[in-house]
Amino acid sequence: MTTLIAAKFHQPVSRTKLVQRLQLIQRLNAGLNAGQQVFLVSAPAGFGKTTCINEWVNTLDGWMVSWLTLDTEDDDPGRFFTYIIAALQRVNGKLGQDIESVLRSGQLPPGEIISTILINDILELKEPFLLVLDDFHIIQDPFILEVFKKLMAHLPQPLRLCLITREDPPLPLAKLRANNLLTEIRARDLRFDGHDIELFLNNVIGLSLTQADIAALEVKTEGWIVGLQLAGLSMREQEDTSDFISTLSGSHRYILSYLTEQVLGQQTEEIQRFLLQTSILNKLNGDLCDAVTRHRDSHALLEKLLAANLFILPLDDERLWYRYHHLFADLLRNLRGTLLDEKITELHQRASRWYAQAGMASDAIQHALYADDYAAAVNLLEEHAMELVMQGYAKTVNRWVQVIPEEWQSKSPRTNLAFAWMHLLRGAYTKVSPYLEQLEKIFGTTQVDLRTDEGDPSLVAEWLVIRSLFLYMQGKTEECMQMATRVLEIAPEQDDRVRSLAYYVQASVYQLREDYPKAIKGYKVSIQHGRMSENLVAEIMSTAGLAGMLHEQGQLRQAFEIASESVERIERSGISPPFGAVLYAALGDVHYQWHQVEEARRQFSRALHLSILGGSNTVTVFCHVLLSRLAQLESDLEAAASEIQKAASLVPVGAPEYIQQEVVSQQVRMFLAINRPAAAETALQAYGFSFKDWFSFPDLPSGKSNPHSIGQLYNSGLHTLLTRVQAEKNPTELETGIELANRLISGAFESRLFLVALEALLLRARMYALLGNKPASQADYLHALELAEPEGFIGIFLEHGPPIAKALEDLMKLNLIGTVRTDYVRRILDVFSSSDSHLDISPASVSSAKSRQAGLIDPLTERELDVLRLIARGLKYKEIADNLFISQNTVRFHVKAIYGKLNVNNRTQAIEKARQLQIL
Repeated sequence: MTTLIAAKFHQPVSRTKLVQRLQLIQRLNAGLNAGQQVFLVSAPAGFGKTTCINEWVNTLDGWMVSWLTLDTEDDDPGRFFTYIIAALQRVNGKLGQDIESVLRSGQLPPGEIISTILINDILELKEPFLLVLDDFHIIQDPFILEVFKKLMAHLPQPLRLCLITREDPPLPLAKLRANNLLTEIRARDLRFDGHDIELFLNNVIGLSLTQADIAALEVKTEGWIVGLQLAGLSMREQEDTSDFISTLSGSHRYILSYLTEQVLGQQTEEIQRFLLQTSILNKLNGDLCDAVTRHRDSHALLEKLLAANLFILPLDDERLWYRYHHLFADLLRNLRGTLLDEKITELHQRASRWYAQAGMASDAIQHALYADDYAAAVNLLEEHAMELVMQGYAKTVNRWVQVIPEEWQSKSPRTNLAFAWMHLLRGAYTKVSPYLEQLEKIFGTTQVDLRTDEGDPSLVAEWLVIRSLFLYMQGKTEECMQMATRVLEIAPEQDDRVRSLAYYVQASVYQLREDYPKAIKGYKVSIQHGRMSENLVAEIMSTAGLAGMLHEQGQLRQAFEIASESVERIERSGISPPFGAVLYAALGDVHYQWHQVEEARRQFSRALHLSILGGSNTVTVFCHVLLSRLAQLESDLEAAASEIQKAASLVPVGAPEYIQQEVVSQQVRMFLAINRPAAAETALQAYGFSFKDWFSFPDLPSGKSNPHSIGQLYNSGLHTLLTRVQAEKNPTELETGIELANRLISGAFESRLFLVALEALLLRARMYALLGNKPASQADYLHALELAEPEGFIGIFLEHGPPIAKALEDLMKLNLIGTVRTDYVRRILDVFSSSDSHLDISPASVSSAKSRQAGLIDPLTERELDVLRLIARGLKYKEIADNLFISQNTVRFHVKAIYGKLNVNNRTQAIEKARQLQIL
């Protein structure tokens, strides 16, 4: 954080001489002691609002106080909440951490989420604190104000909020007033009375006014502090102060302008010129003022102005940055045109160049625009637009773009690209098109030929890669693939950022085409380029795509390693992009299948939290589906029903088919779990299933890939059929079900949809059993075990309940598990036994895993058991890594966890302790 930005959090420096406002401080303290939570100081400029609150804050012993001074650029939601959270974290570093991490990724959470998280975070604090927001009248953005309305509707008890403003903000002040939560200080309270005026002018300014003069000034200025200060400075050189006071007349504005000219007239020509030149600046710094005024001693002049009480305020303890009193700066600007012979545009250009060299792009652009220097503004925007948009200046950058004449906008491809990316990452797809159209005007046509086109190949490639992503989301895969291929042809080899995204698009299309070797290669190359360019977008999207594909293909261990490594990288970075939710969901799904329930819940909940922060309904819906499945697995049907209802209510209009299919599939399974088969049948009828007279199903889509969600839907149809047959005792319909299962299994294996095939096998095994074909049923169960064992699947077996447990127990008793390891089947039965007490699981055939790890406070995870077994076989770290398809660092991580849980220091002790506990 730069010194200038840090200055925004600086409480104003108290003057050694000031008029104490004891009555106001007592009134503010009375509100504090009465439990009032909002302190509104509302009055026009020049009434001493900030000075009053600063004096009060300095008397608050034992209170945590955070001060934030707002400026015009803060009326931008991303930037505003970045500063608000930074201010809150000066009280407690944990406040708003989740929001901060999302903002750092360049995205803005929904307003309701921001207010909810801030309220909940603040409620965790034990001690109250005061947050002071100075110049709050600057904030006019509806999004920001809506968040504050919600915050004030549910004020968290530890928070005391002080708003210093020139006008009443559009917040629920009447309700706060009615509930006795509001202390108000207004202009009438801040006005100086005769006693205050005497102290101020005679003691602070150093005059010797009579009581008659003071009374006359009180009438003419109405106790307005800034008017009194100007009058006092003007009277320093007046021989007859009484005569001077008698000449003051007219409106406040007229008196102020008159007095300002009087004050300026008393200064040297050098000081006058300095004041008028530097009035173009919102903040003052010695070096900056030197650049604008061509002086070499600006810092000394600023110190001189401060000592002379010339309306200048220090913004930090080191006195590197200052600002003029806002009203005084306005008055100087009004006089600038008549008293300054220098071109104002040249002053702004000098300021812009200084800010650009100092790396302060926002101020540099603003001053370039004040100077109508569009060439400089466009160049600065082109260099910094992406960075500024991702730092929360989206509204500000958009305002700048609107100011730039249209003929100059054609010279801003990077700026248009920045906005296109911003909307694309936020899922606001309809807002992307205008920027793509503007880019098409800039670059010509979509068929760019760089042999004849003078455009920057990196920029053209970036435009085309956004177009390819946009086409993919519209389902136009052929056009999308052609454009991604074109990107790789024209993008420079060193442009890892753009190339990573192009490879991601290609890999996604290859996956849809079921060309899995090319999809895997594409995802891996995309991840590699993404990491080289520190492009989290490409890395996360490709990692999630690869992990999801491997999971669907039944490769849990590889999916886990890939997803967990990427999650660790994200969390180390301190940035939580909302689109990273898909990674947590993929990781949770692996833990679900391994029946690591608490870890699955943690990952699903994290995914849900991130998706809500990002405002992505599509991902949020999917997370609720996953949480419903998990609750159902734990037999918490009430929670499962609640989660799926949330999912169904959030499905957006026009949501992708796969999301709707996932929701309906889980709805069907929930209806069956709560004994509402008719509702399950009705839900499936919308997709072409029929249960009226005889079970029938829609044809499986041909000629294109059938994604996992379609397989889930058809398997849900088989679930429903099984429930119907068991209730009506009419197994003849199962022949149709077996026909569907045959086609599902065949198609799923062909498409490598392992999970779909595995579940269809279990369903077919149950159908064969009801038909009395025990050998076929047992063959399917055995086939399912053989497929599931290498990756340790458990969850999918538990989903089918007691029939599966009984069938597996029978296979064990009859010694029909073939090459499947006994301890794997026992592990599945252990979970059934512990989660479903009414099952008749024989102690002779099932050895409890819980008892085997009874000596451990924290049991070993499935992955830790795998590592332990390989350690016992004498394998080294590299060999273990190769066996489990993980990195050596990950092996070391697991070994350290194993030693800790077993309370040992080396592998020999670990093996011995594991054998004592009968873990090995």
